[in-house]
Amino acid sequence: MADTNGTTIVNASCHCKSFTTTLKFPNSDLPFDRAICVCNMCRTSSGACGISAITLKPGYTSFDPADYKLSKYWELKEGYVRYFCSICSCHICVEHAASGERYLSTGLWDKTEGIMRWTGSKFIPGTGDGGISIWLRDIVEKDGSVRKLDRCSREITTSLVPEVEYRSSSHIGRTPEPNTKLQAQCHCKKVKFHITRPNEDSKKAESPYPDLMKPYRSSSSANPSRETWWLRSNSTKYLAGLCACPSCRLTLGYDIQSWAFVPMCNIFNDDGTPLDFNNMGLTTYASSAGVMRESCGKCGATVFWHCEERPDIIDVSVGLLDPEEGARADAWLDWRTGRVSFAELAVSTSLVGSLERGMKVWKIEQNAK
Repeated sequence: MADTNGTTIVNASCHCKSFTTTLKFPNSDLPFDRAICVCNMCRTSSGACGISAITLKPGYTSFDPADYKLSKYWELKEGYVRYFCSICSCHICVEHAASGERYLSTGLWDKTEGIMRWTGSKFIPGTGDGGISIWLRDIVEKDGSVRKLDRCSREITTSLVPEVEYRSSSHIGRTPEPNTKLQAQCHCKKVKFHITRPNEDSKKAESPYPDLMKPYRSSSSANPSRETWWLRSNSTKYLAGLCACPSCRLTLGYDIQSWAFVPMCNIFNDDGTPLDFNNMGLTTYASSAGVMRESCGKCGATVFWHCEERPDIIDVSVGLLDPEEGARADAWLDWRTGRVSFAELAVSTSLVGSLERGMKVWKIEQNAK
């Protein structure tokens, strides 16, 4: 909302509400140009495939991280301190240690439309395959016009990555090697695990459909035929997709989360033992009854989502996967391109719309090869 003083008011909070603040943006400062950062550091410290934050200028809000239940993670090499909620692990802000400048995560906000002007994506080369930047191609403005999005090599003022670069993946359609492992780790490397290829045990799991496949607003999640929907490409890959639900957004701190759906029997601790949530340095947060979210206790990266209703299938943060082929892990994952999960509940609707359109076009391009 805009008050009589020409200021736009935005409320920001994490999921558990341990952190709340009110932002006051002079309308003369709006909109903020912002690109989604897809760099390795941001992906592995959050678990997301891309993040965004705005610089907190004097007067926007006044809060001291010390006044809240926040944990902090020092990235000594990069010179940043990341603050995240010590209860729900939501990433609140990043502070540049030398200058003291802070950057507030946009996923905390109760509105972004008309405030954020999404410009595209940045730090693309580090992804190897473009990551989610290949889906951020254009965006629909408030007046209905379509604006092309930039794809930058570093910051938004740097050289653009050629439009055709990273557009396709050589791993799509390739026959996967059966005995390979997909390594995963967070930024601080306290959490390490690996995923194996689907096997016969992968087919024994049972699970209702996710919203990604059967939108809960209009259909039932029941899976009476026991379809193994998490297995794709002739049972050689796992299903993956994007989510914009409020719970993911507010426990992550960023607008979009990315999940891979993997049977628990295919996830192993770094030492090769079966997955054990209690022996990985994880913190657990119940975002709702029977729903658990696991994050790294040191750097705050979101790692797993699991629930009592489908204990056999674990959601794994794609941002932590470390395949040689790139951030999307196309040799392991089959991306659901028809929908962003819970898109109707998104705050950044234009951003989600851009991703949905880009994913559909990308799918057509891949099928045409």
